[in-house]
Amino acid sequence: STGIAKAGEPNNLLPQTPGALYMDPAVHAILRRKQRRLVRENPGVLVAVAKGANQAILECQFQFRNRRWNCSTRNFLRGKNLFGKIVDRGCRETAFIYAITSAGVTHAIARACSEGSIESCTCDYSHQSRAPQVSAVHGLRDWEWGGCSDNIGFGFKFSREFVDTGERGRNLREKMNLHNNEAGRAVSWSDTIII
Repeated sequence: STGIAKAGEPNNLLPQTPGALYMDPAVHAILRRKQRRLVRENPGVLVAVAKGANQAILECQFQFRNRRWNCSTRNFLRGKNLFGKIVDRGCRETAFIYAITSAGVTHAIARACSEGSIESCTCDYSHQSRAPQVSAVHGLRDWEWGGCSDNIGFGFKFSREFVDTGERGRNLREKMNLHNNEAGRAVSWSDTIII
């Protein structure tokens, strides 16, 4: 099993510049071929992936702060992955790691699109509202959204391609990991939809 949860130390993903991040051999080494291609095709995306992964780590540590296992990443050198041996077990903590990481990457990619940090995507303009209505009270117009929405569609699609790399769904464990990744994306998607 692979994915972001099995990546190296999070500090490897903290860049000085977007170019430096991609060129860092340590980062390049932990990415699969498909992930490296996605990074090449979407300049600026790796910085957002790193931010999303780090947001996921912080949220995981907050949620598990009073538990025996508290989402620690400091002992990563003893294992092959960021969170240690727990990722090799099929338990609720592992499910949470996969879901929160996928959600973090989805959200960070969507936000980076709206900030103009990723060359291959832009704002989501589909949330533009109808013409403002004149209120009966004092003749004031209702508030109208005129900004740049996070591109959650691009974030969702990119996260599915990037985070799910290596999880083919051939066995129950890989199917579970894919399910948990999808659950994280679904939560990220539902929290962002404007009704």
